[in-house]
Amino acid sequence: MKRILVTLIALSLLLTTATTHAEAALTEDAAIPMNVEFSADLDGDGAPETLLCTLDEADYDTPLTVTVTGGAGTATYATDILSYASAYLVDLDGDGLTEVLVTGDEMSDDYCTYCLRWQDGMLYELLFPDANRSDSNLDCWFRSGYGLITAVDGNRLTLTGTQDVLGTWMASRDVTLAPTGRFEFCDDGVWVRDLGEMNDDTWEYASLTLTVSLPYVNQYGQTGELAPGDRILIYASDKREYAWFATPDGITGVLAISPDYQRGWGWLIEGLSESECFEYVPYAD
Repeated sequence: MKRILVTLIALSLLLTTATTHAEAALTEDAAIPMNVEFSADLDGDGAPETLLCTLDEADYDTPLTVTVTGGAGTATYATDILSYASAYLVDLDGDGLTEVLVTGDEMSDDYCTYCLRWQDGMLYELLFPDANRSDSNLDCWFRSGYGLITAVDGNRLTLTGTQDVLGTWMASRDVTLAPTGRFEFCDDGVWVRDLGEMNDDTWEYASLTLTVSLPYVNQYGQTGELAPGDRILIYASDKREYAWFATPDGITGVLAISPDYQRGWGWLIEGLSESECFEYVPYAD
């Protein structure tokens, strides 16, 4: 009963999370052109700085660089190797300092976002909490956030990237720029899939077909059981204990999961390997 109550609390938190992601898209006015010098007042002193984002899309071994020149000098910052990158200017916390956001693809189904601030002739990186694709995210901070920026709402960013939980799928979490000067999660720890992408193609290529019976708790707090042959689509997970699913006829519920430490990767459901539970689990390389 205790486990079911915890599950219900987690489900309630998920429903809140699913409706509170940042919704405002980045505007074209905020976009920084690539490989072209751009002028903007980054530090709020009334004098514009010159900014240049350099990216060679033809050379996949070259990182993106951000160079800012102002009265206090010139500073250059290099990201990891990125492709299909975009950059934006946004004053996230309304303090008069304009942050430089760089977001792109690391060419391995992994995505990342950098946030830079120009002060006193230096470019400072603002740190993000760890949230990569693995199941062992750590309580530490990194120079980039995991995921592409898909929305901005004030100082709240929605980051969207691939996650590997009962298959590989795109999911989002929100971070906010805290008074500490670094980003922190502003949700309950659940990665949520865009429900709008759950179309016929997604059901065709990303759904899971059960080979065993599995217990679950549905959206009304009632216990139930999935049967062999049932199809489900995973749409959220805390990457620790729970995975939320939907069925083609609109049932949603929670499965209890845990990392498969014996195999070294993947997940267990009620003690069974995911490979025992489904006909096929669609992971990306």
